[in-house]
Amino acid sequence: MPNVSFEKTSDVLGKITVDMSKQELNEKINAELKKQRGKVSMKGFRKGKVPMSTLRKMMGNDILGQILDNEVRESLFGYIEENKIDLIFSPRPIEEEGTPMITASNVQDLSLKYEVAIEPEFSYEIPNEAIDYYVLDVPTEDIDKAVSSMLKRAGKSEELTEGAVGEDDVLSVTFTEAGPVEEKITNSTKLYLDALTDESKELFLGKEIGDTVTVADLSTLENDSTDTYVKKYFLDLEDVDTDITGKSFDVKIDGITRVTPSEMTTDFFKEYDPSGAVATEGELRDDIVAKQSAGFQQQADGMANFAIQKALVENTTMELPEEFMREVNKGEDTPYDLFERGVRWMLIRNKFAADEEIKLEYEDIKEEAVQALMQMLGGQRPDFLTDDFIESYVQRALQDEEQRNQLSSNAIEKKIMAALRDKVTLNEISVDADAFNDVIKQFNEENNPTPAAAEEE
Repeated sequence: MPNVSFEKTSDVLGKITVDMSKQELNEKINAELKKQRGKVSMKGFRKGKVPMSTLRKMMGNDILGQILDNEVRESLFGYIEENKIDLIFSPRPIEEEGTPMITASNVQDLSLKYEVAIEPEFSYEIPNEAIDYYVLDVPTEDIDKAVSSMLKRAGKSEELTEGAVGEDDVLSVTFTEAGPVEEKITNSTKLYLDALTDESKELFLGKEIGDTVTVADLSTLENDSTDTYVKKYFLDLEDVDTDITGKSFDVKIDGITRVTPSEMTTDFFKEYDPSGAVATEGELRDDIVAKQSAGFQQQADGMANFAIQKALVENTTMELPEEFMREVNKGEDTPYDLFERGVRWMLIRNKFAADEEIKLEYEDIKEEAVQALMQMLGGQRPDFLTDDFIESYVQRALQDEEQRNQLSSNAIEKKIMAALRDKVTLNEISVDADAFNDVIKQFNEENNPTPAAAEEE
């Protein structure tokens, strides 16, 4: 085995030397050549009888390279692990002038030196100042509308043969261009009363099948409608450039469909959430708020995490091997100051995780994989996404090294940040969606400046 020694050259730097003697290298080369000898066939020699000197010339350098790679890597990292040397980066080879070129035909004593960056000793303090944490305020009327919509979708539809148009009916209508026009625009479609503006809704309420309502401007019929929407969905015009400005339309009621909303029965809740987690109106309303807040919640966590990290990095003193780090960062796109900030945060994060005994569990990785899958599916859980399917998906993801590393990195970061948020004081600020979006926009502008702005700074 190679001889490994370690010399600490400063509080945050050291040198590791790996020595292999000429005799040891020759012994390992010969041992491997003997293994290969029995497999080699060469014209003029019986199988397994090729001279060792010939084999050394043929494959000696390849074998030497493999020996050096395996022996040096195992002895170097084995020594680091055994002696519990905590490094910030992988060892960097030290290239010395006059080092002889070693080949299988010219084996010599070998001494390989590596510079290592050692984790500094430091202490940190959890921020004392309260961290702003934004929470989405979902208005009660929005929750009421969502509940009402769910009950309608789960309700029963009935085609009326008589009676007047009600508040939430669905109308079968025919649009016909009004006035003395030779080729009138006409189309039959559906109108949903709950989608109409209050003014438009008044035109239809109380009317019966066969009645006609004249609308001066179809773009005012529904909330947030446009001429393009009208042409496509009301009039089914292939030529969306057709000018309908100033044209009024007669809207004839051909049929009325009335939806009787569902009751909040066991079947309704089971249809809404097969897992059984939502089984009461209160749980349903809480779930609606959670789902409407989900995207904002991620942003809120991200902004709070940034503030916590910033406070920890800026208020924690530690010595770093700057020259070593500049060599590591050389040629990278990341500016050195951001690279150094990332290193400082990594060290603080890892020390906090060790202090709090935060460990990555299989369930953490599984949850991260499921969240990634749900994001790809638009946040919805289709019927095929059974527990068995999820387990199979996670196992396949873990077999891929790149996916496994990414999932593990994301999962442990979330776990550490969740623990840190529990340690700090959060100043909860309740805002509506518009105000939340303004906060997010301002945060992004301040912390993700454009290239031009970054240059000006």
